[in-house]
Amino acid sequence: MPIAEARVKVAILSSWKGTGRINWRDSLAQIEHDKLVLRYLRMGEVVGEDVFPLSTLQDLGVKVPDQFKLNPEKEHFGLTFYLPTRGELRVILTIGENLLIYDEKKFREFVHKIFEVLINGKTVWFQLARIVGGAINMESQWESGKLRIISVKSARRGVTERNIVVLNKDMQPIPFFSDVEDLDIEEVDFQNKKIKAWKIKHFYVDQTVTSYLYIPERSTQLYILRYLLKYIPSYFEFIMKISSEFPTLQAEFQEVMEKELKELESLDDIEKQILMALYSGINPLEIHQFLGLSEKEIEEIYDRMIDKGLLKIVMIRKIVDLTRDGRKIVNKLIKYGLASM
Repeated sequence: MPIAEARVKVAILSSWKGTGRINWRDSLAQIEHDKLVLRYLRMGEVVGEDVFPLSTLQDLGVKVPDQFKLNPEKEHFGLTFYLPTRGELRVILTIGENLLIYDEKKFREFVHKIFEVLINGKTVWFQLARIVGGAINMESQWESGKLRIISVKSARRGVTERNIVVLNKDMQPIPFFSDVEDLDIEEVDFQNKKIKAWKIKHFYVDQTVTSYLYIPERSTQLYILRYLLKYIPSYFEFIMKISSEFPTLQAEFQEVMEKELKELESLDDIEKQILMALYSGINPLEIHQFLGLSEKEIEEIYDRMIDKGLLKIVMIRKIVDLTRDGRKIVNKLIKYGLASM
């Protein structure tokens, strides 16, 4: 009996056959506790199937290039398997255009269920609030727990969201991945040996603490990182810091950074200075004086930046403000050391 199923479009790319023409097939996707089953459909009838044991899963949530997508406007979900008889296979799932057949919400829930099957019940070890206020909490000792994806309320933001927690021996959820402030890897003592644990600085109950989480299975580490990347993208930079053992993640991060740097290179020095000035609160009507330009010159530059989507007009006299994209650009300039406040 499947745990979840969804009507999907599926394409399979093989490392043995190259990446030529992509063949999209209508399918009923089913997830079971140990496998992904694709039942291919033609005129509503099952005409074949593929079975992918989860034990052969190499990665999931992998980036799907636009040229491989059926419709770049719709969500795609990529999984990588390795089957000895077929080589490395990239399985891409998405939905078709017919809303009478394909349900976008059901597709998203199906994808989430895949993560649940892979993560729920995995054993981990933790030291909760090992460091409090900069001092070691000697009462915090290693305990075992089980991973679970549940709806949990953020202690800091008061928002209820689905996230990964650790259930302790009393089955109480500990939200290590809610309100994360920093994430790193540290070598620590565990059962008379040295291990690499995740060092998580997070807001817990009513204060910021630092906890340690030891995840013995490398595959489980990857599934957690992929889950956080997909559902909490604001943790992107935290995940970059602890992803060195996962080449596919590193390659994706490198691609993102190269794309961002290329985007920043398209800005000239004056545009960067204007973005930083507006970000720091300087009156847009005074920026021409700040930069030693005439009002006509600055308005021409504003026009160019408005066309790029970095500024928006908030009053008739070219009083401008940063757009969301403009603020993102400023954060990237600061991140890569290309500008400072």
